[in-house]
Amino acid sequence: MPAPTDAAADWSGWRLGHAIAARFVGWAVDTEGSSRSSALIRVGLAMLFWSRWAGELLLYRDQSPAGLFLAANFFVATALLFVGYRSRVAAIWTGSVGLAMYYYFGFQLGREPWTHHHTYLLAVAALLIALTPCGRSYSLDRYLAVMRAERAGLAPPAERGNLWGLRLIVVQLSVLYFFAAFDKTNHAFLSGARIEAIFLWYYAGSDYPAGLAWLATIVSLAVVALEYCLAIGLPFRATRRYLVLPGLAFHAIIYVTLPVYTFSATMALLYLAYFDADAVDKVIARLQGTGSAGTAKEEIS
Repeated sequence: MPAPTDAAADWSGWRLGHAIAARFVGWAVDTEGSSRSSALIRVGLAMLFWSRWAGELLLYRDQSPAGLFLAANFFVATALLFVGYRSRVAAIWTGSVGLAMYYYFGFQLGREPWTHHHTYLLAVAALLIALTPCGRSYSLDRYLAVMRAERAGLAPPAERGNLWGLRLIVVQLSVLYFFAAFDKTNHAFLSGARIEAIFLWYYAGSDYPAGLAWLATIVSLAVVALEYCLAIGLPFRATRRYLVLPGLAFHAIIYVTLPVYTFSATMALLYLAYFDADAVDKVIARLQGTGSAGTAKEEIS
């Protein structure tokens, strides 16, 4: 028979575990907040889809039935996502087009640039933003909802909704950072060899600069350490305030030094998901000189 102290410890441990699980579920799936940050991400994703693929999908580029079908779906879906008409359906449509480009046209048909991780991230982000109230602000959906309310003599609908899609974006980014760092946690990268090879390929050619070896080692260690910190620290407010600027600077440096296409801009846009949606709303309202769409809970930090 277990001693009373053991039973009490087990009960306390169970209650603590239950409280932690309940708090996590509340954060993950039960939180409601302003829809404005979700709407900004929606608009930004549509623009990033255009930036990455629009030039390659113009109708004269590929006039095969498959090419024309892809282009038609791409431009209609992204246009609806941008203006915010049937926003969630448009997000699912856009994300599905992105995955078709990644898996079928990329891997199956051999369009190698479409198989890169930045294309996958764009497609998944579009699918995840469909799980947010992304059409309740800055959208044609919002305009039509306000018009219907006015005709019925009702107050405009609140710009709020369940934010679990933003939580999934946070998880996606943390997983991305963690495994990016994990993939680099080997001698080939930590020794600086891969950084040296990248530098020689894009910048120096066969001319090996003095001091490159030790500098490459320092940069490699710093990159891996930063990615682990971003994976673990960005979801939490206490550590996020120290990591946002280094994270954005990291992606800016990658963008101006390497051919990463839309990856850096996508990551910067999705950083909005880390912040409390009502805090984002409060900042937007302050900039506009108007009242916020919902009650703010905290300042962005």
